[in-house]
Amino acid sequence: MSIKKPIWQHPFGYAESFIISFGILSVGFILEFILPKTQSTLVFPLNLILGISFFVLLVVSHFLFRKTKIHSFLSGIPLTIALVSSLSFLVILMGILPQVSSHKTGLIQQLGLNQMTSSYPFLMINVLLLIVLAFVSLRKTFPFKLKNWGFVCSHWGLWIVIFAGGLGSGDLRRLKMDVYENKIELQSYDENKKLYEMPLAIKLKDFLIDEFNPKLAIVENETGKLYEAQKPSMIMIEKGLHCDLQSWKIQVEEFYVASGRAGDRYYQLADFGAAPAAKVQAISPQNDTLQGWISCGSFNRPHESLKLNDQFSLVMTVPEPKRFSSVVTFYTPDGKKQDATLEVNKPVTVNGWKIYQLSYDDKMGRYSNKSILEVVRDPWQPYVYLGIFMMMIGAVYMFWKGRETIRE
Repeated sequence: MSIKKPIWQHPFGYAESFIISFGILSVGFILEFILPKTQSTLVFPLNLILGISFFVLLVVSHFLFRKTKIHSFLSGIPLTIALVSSLSFLVILMGILPQVSSHKTGLIQQLGLNQMTSSYPFLMINVLLLIVLAFVSLRKTFPFKLKNWGFVCSHWGLWIVIFAGGLGSGDLRRLKMDVYENKIELQSYDENKKLYEMPLAIKLKDFLIDEFNPKLAIVENETGKLYEAQKPSMIMIEKGLHCDLQSWKIQVEEFYVASGRAGDRYYQLADFGAAPAAKVQAISPQNDTLQGWISCGSFNRPHESLKLNDQFSLVMTVPEPKRFSSVVTFYTPDGKKQDATLEVNKPVTVNGWKIYQLSYDDKMGRYSNKSILEVVRDPWQPYVYLGIFMMMIGAVYMFWKGRETIRE
């Protein structure tokens, strides 16, 4: 019959580890609740100095106290699992709750749950996890044995990911730039519309956009809401289209991607602001036939719908973008020029900045002369990638070694 060990008696196990982790989370949330909110973060070179000092302190502490009970507990499996569980809990909260700054004063904002990565509980758990990982990794590194290199590589990789990700958050810059055709732009802005002068200039030479054809839809006359009694609720327009939309039979007799109205009809027109239009015929469930023109309009053209009855109208939706891109020229302080085409999810890197195609003036649509770019600088990112690569190499080796051991 096994005898249950009293709690808080060495060696500490899972119970003590989870109590400590819960206590750290509680203290972190209390600090977040009572202390005033600050936006200050460590930036280069202070974060680098602090990081090096922290690492040196860990190494010295390891060699001075590696034979003590506290070091044994800090480098043990129970505390590691408890801390990883606590960190996983915080990450789950991050996935559930929107991580955006807010001027509200509710409980979520007071506990920092809307900005988890800069909150006290997240910081405290990560610092203790760094201590634990460092002691575990140092214990396997000194003295070094070749058979342990996979374990050492993966654990140091995880330590580098957490270390570089935490310290580098202050140097991360994620800004937006509004660039206009044939104009050079130097200024960017953050989410609070605070302006920053960039160390590079961007000129928009051309903004290109391809759109899908607009769609047919039926809306309620009183509310303007989409009527979705049956699926599909919207159908893409094509010339000669015959379809059933809700209870009506629809035929598209004419369709123009760009047009203008003259008299009682629309004509194809290649003009600035020309809008899509279609001549349609609608047959009701009672076999009543209606015919007319519909258009989604544009920034300088009104929209037009076909009233089906007192309740519903047939409308054309605004075309959705299929692909949009910006042809730009970058100017750097050293006098160099670089031409590039920016597309969504295809960034271009210039002088350490990654420039992404983000959006455009959706009110102008295909006639937009403004492109909205996102400019990102993260000097610590290569070290995070290095840590991830080390984790992958170590994990693959340990998996291969484990299979070899099983076969033996």
